[in-house]
Amino acid sequence: MTVERSLAWLLQPLAVETFLDQIWGARHHHIERQCAGYFDSLFDSSAVEELLEFFRPEPSAVLLVRGDEKKGTDTYRLADGAVDLVRVRNDFADGYTIVLNGLQRYVHAIASLSHAIEVELNFETQVNAYVTPPESQGFGPHHDDHDVLILQIQGSKTWHLYPDVVVPPREMPRRAPVVTAGLPVPTDLHLEPGDVLYVPRGQVHAAEANAEPSIHLTVGIYAPTVLTLITRALGSLSFRDDRVLARLPPRHLDDARVRASLGVVVRDVLRAVEDPGAIAEGLSSMEDVLVRRGRCGPVGQMVSNVVETARIDGQTLVMKYQPLYSRVIPIAGGVALQFAQSLVSGGLDHEAAMAFLSTSTGPFRVRDLPGLRAAQQTELARRLIVDGFLVRLPDH
Repeated sequence: MTVERSLAWLLQPLAVETFLDQIWGARHHHIERQCAGYFDSLFDSSAVEELLEFFRPEPSAVLLVRGDEKKGTDTYRLADGAVDLVRVRNDFADGYTIVLNGLQRYVHAIASLSHAIEVELNFETQVNAYVTPPESQGFGPHHDDHDVLILQIQGSKTWHLYPDVVVPPREMPRRAPVVTAGLPVPTDLHLEPGDVLYVPRGQVHAAEANAEPSIHLTVGIYAPTVLTLITRALGSLSFRDDRVLARLPPRHLDDARVRASLGVVVRDVLRAVEDPGAIAEGLSSMEDVLVRRGRCGPVGQMVSNVVETARIDGQTLVMKYQPLYSRVIPIAGGVALQFAQSLVSGGLDHEAAMAFLSTSTGPFRVRDLPGLRAAQQTELARRLIVDGFLVRLPDH
């Protein structure tokens, strides 16, 4: 049976809307499953050694931590710059947790889940793995500047949560260490394989493995802030409004009169940012980033895709590759369907079909593409199958 890896799959039996309306950003939440093999299709815990081989060329993506101690990469790097796996194993035996950052770059199933969450929430994500020796602790009490979903893969772990100790957003960028001496008694949660724990940004927490080695994944969810939107809007505005890129006058730091005049300049620019068009441009810039993070089907399918397109007609059953964030954008003389690293263009008569394709989630027949003649429908479907946007389905 094929597992549809999605936010709903991670959270069930908790509904996504319930999670977003009642839990997101407000409090931690523990999903107890009593299903040890729930994540078997996502991550093979027996393949950690093989996974380490993928990380050998990238020491910066590997961390070794034990409480407040963190090994420098120079301590587990070979002369050629690669990760010294022997030293990593020895440090693990000495109680250090192995952290592998950016797992979605190496494991297809995890990449699929990561992007599915991005499509669902419009937030960027990153998945890290934590391999902890028995009765050991990785990081001490700390907070994250992003929300986290924790997936227990193997072994068990006790999480110490401090719901009353929340770092305000304005202090998160400083990453100041948590003073453990002043912490209250924590709420302890015991995670078994198959369990999920949600921890909102800013909440202080720590974890330690129990009697057996532990493996858990963290899905870091990076919600953009108002600052992100303002920055993007200003960046877009700078392409058409010279005031954004106006040079500050000489002695703007030393001359009190010059300093006082800058407020007027800034207020003028901020009024321009308040314009709905500027906000829309900022959102479009953020959307472009999300689109480009998407990936289509494996490249190995492209040869067979080209062969298959010779037999495409109006009756052919197809479906948009999932998960894949896409959008329709205007171009000179028409519109374009943007997805992953691709841009498929068409005339203005393609707008309805492109919009249909971008928002579709289920199977449909090529003849269902709205606003196009039969030949146009077939041509568009063929191109999108070759590019990996559409997947041909068996016709039952």
